[in-house]
Amino acid sequence: MHRTTPPTLPRGHLLALLVAGVCGAGGLALLTWALASRSMDLATRIASTAAGAGLVASALLSWWLVRQVMALRTMASEAQAAAQRAGTQLSATLDILPDGLAIYDADDRLVLCNAQYREVNTGTSMAVEYGTLFEDVLRRAARSGHIVDARPDVDTWLAHRMARHRAPELPEVQEVEGDRWMRITERLTEGGGVVVLRADITDVVHKERALKQALHDAERAERSLREAVNAMPAGLEIYDENDRLVLCNDQMARLRPHLPVAESLGKTYEELLRAGLRHGIPQEASGQEELWLAHEMALRGHRPGPEVRHYPNGAWMHMHESRTPSGMTVVVRLDISDLIEQRHKVDAARQENQRIRQLLERAVEALPVSIEIFDEQDRLVLFNQQLSRMYPHMNYAEHLGKSFADILRYSVERGLIPSAQGREEAWIAERLSEHGSRTSTLVQRLADGRWINIYETRTPENYVVAVRLDITDLIEQRQALESAQEAAQQARQLLQDAVESLPEGFALFDADDRLVVCNTQYRRLYPISAPVIVPGSTFEQIARYGAERGQYLDAVGNEEKWVAQRVADHRAANQAVLQRLPEGRWLQADERRTPQGGIAGVRTDVTQLVRKEQELAAANAKLALLSTTDGVTGISNRRRFDERLAAEWMRCGRHHLPLAVVLIDIDHFKLYNDHYGHLAGDECLRRVAQLLQGNIRRADEIAARYGGEEFVLLLPDATVADAVTAAQRCMDSLREAALQHPRSPTAPIVTLSAGVASMVPRPGAQPDSLVQAADAALYRAKHGGRNRLEVFDEAG
Repeated sequence: MHRTTPPTLPRGHLLALLVAGVCGAGGLALLTWALASRSMDLATRIASTAAGAGLVASALLSWWLVRQVMALRTMASEAQAAAQRAGTQLSATLDILPDGLAIYDADDRLVLCNAQYREVNTGTSMAVEYGTLFEDVLRRAARSGHIVDARPDVDTWLAHRMARHRAPELPEVQEVEGDRWMRITERLTEGGGVVVLRADITDVVHKERALKQALHDAERAERSLREAVNAMPAGLEIYDENDRLVLCNDQMARLRPHLPVAESLGKTYEELLRAGLRHGIPQEASGQEELWLAHEMALRGHRPGPEVRHYPNGAWMHMHESRTPSGMTVVVRLDISDLIEQRHKVDAARQENQRIRQLLERAVEALPVSIEIFDEQDRLVLFNQQLSRMYPHMNYAEHLGKSFADILRYSVERGLIPSAQGREEAWIAERLSEHGSRTSTLVQRLADGRWINIYETRTPENYVVAVRLDITDLIEQRQALESAQEAAQQARQLLQDAVESLPEGFALFDADDRLVVCNTQYRRLYPISAPVIVPGSTFEQIARYGAERGQYLDAVGNEEKWVAQRVADHRAANQAVLQRLPEGRWLQADERRTPQGGIAGVRTDVTQLVRKEQELAAANAKLALLSTTDGVTGISNRRRFDERLAAEWMRCGRHHLPLAVVLIDIDHFKLYNDHYGHLAGDECLRRVAQLLQGNIRRADEIAARYGGEEFVLLLPDATVADAVTAAQRCMDSLREAALQHPRSPTAPIVTLSAGVASMVPRPGAQPDSLVQAADAALYRAKHGGRNRLEVFDEAG
């Protein structure tokens, strides 16, 4: 316990007490004498009494004043001792704090601090006495070398630091030697002083750094998965447990052009079906949309297997739907139009349309799509259930995380790959060398006799995506399919090369519209603005700098208006902006808002695209021409004939003009094929087509291949006599060509049968009625002995 020592009286106080005692004694003596004397007159006695009383009163007053002074000195001593004890206790308390604390007075001198404040770095302290100026403390810390930002130039750093100290605002983060970080908070006191708090936030900084790295890794993984999904040759949709679309790859967006991806995401499966029905998809639902929709929704999540659907553009799609354990729905759609067309060609001469459709449905049922993805270290990271069904003897769940080489060796050791038997190690080495680098597909035969077509592609992150299709039922069509697949692979490679070669620039602005980061290409695309394209510059500053120096040609003469509009478009961040730059360059600026409120932008040089626009239009016109030409004969195809027939039917109907059709069939063409073979048969078709085309007299007349060995002539403004003349001219030309046909029971040369019909289109009648009339005449010509022509007779 702290004891207080009683205060001692100074000499002045003792002398005052002595004088007071003498005065008091003298006064009492004088007062006593005056009262006791008998010989003293009254006036003298009164005067003596008053003097004695005065001396006594003075003595009492002096004694009281001395006592008050002594009491005040005792209280002062006790207060000083209490202050010393409080200061000692406060200093001990401040030293307990984990953070450094210091208080500076209005003259910026240190009046109080704890031990932690004297530490420049962990384990490194400096002696700081009370009364030291803040600037001296700061200079001593800077010159210690522990403050990283102060090392290049102590004086410059000190000047900036003193400026912030005199007008403190936000806390400052300071890096200390050894990758340690301090947060310095300063606040002004009411008396004009400053309170300084130094907190060690090293753990917080390290955790934030680790969190940023983790977020970066997660974004990279998500981007890799998105690229892998977009690399699939099939369309992919994923619905959440509420049956709302949450993922749609690029291939699916191309398969559903009537509904953009941005509008599709978040919609339920039923809403997407209704949108398709409004565009006539699928065709089989036409006229019974609600019934079809109810049936489709009833099957949702309970489909017995894959389905094939026909779209209005003629495409055939193989759709496979499956549920995940979490309640999500995965839908895979594969364009099998080429496969369907090939099936039609193979079975056209042997089966009816219903049998062809059934056969195609069975073929589609045998085409499950499997997916497997390997990371940059060639380890299996993802597979779907179709892969497990395709390889029932392998438990792929046990192979997750294992390398592609280990999985290959597991398959070979169990004899699942017949082509590897007897040369196991060599086969494994070959397969590893081509993994993810093949430019064509790989066809592999399994031990159970099934054939698997393997597609492999490598993403920019060096991931390998493999898609496997069971093509057992289609192996006989392998040659035709491989050609189509190779063309598709080349197209994908060309697209990938084009994307990789795009000179794109990237920039990210924060929520305050200040540049955070940009790549070198971004500065290269804007060479005039490059000096201000630095972190911290606002977008408006960068745009204004370029506009004032002629970087944007559209801004010349109206810079302020252009800058205001450009900043507004930038902050809206919802549409692409085309920019015209000097030297004939064009840039496209695409900007989107980030979840944190910033803006991410991509700049693409589209100069070549603008210049190629006219070339592309010409190429499209050429493509349109090819789509109406028969691939075997080189003349117009059925599609071109149907389009012209519909147009001429309407025109002739408006002007009351006759329209004629001549339907022509090569007699006994099947016998010709059986005798000479299909190649010679195709050559015969071409010769006949050339002869028919050569007999066309007017520009509005066409000769077309109607189908198989049938041809058709469309003759606008032609009477029956005109049509008969044209048909006879064609038959005579073929007779003069004398194409040998020894198997024909009609003649030793190739001959034609023709049906002629001509009519003036009537309101309400269809163009097909004219073709049906010519077909009826052709039927009579063929049943009348062939090698002849017949004219349609309504009465007959």
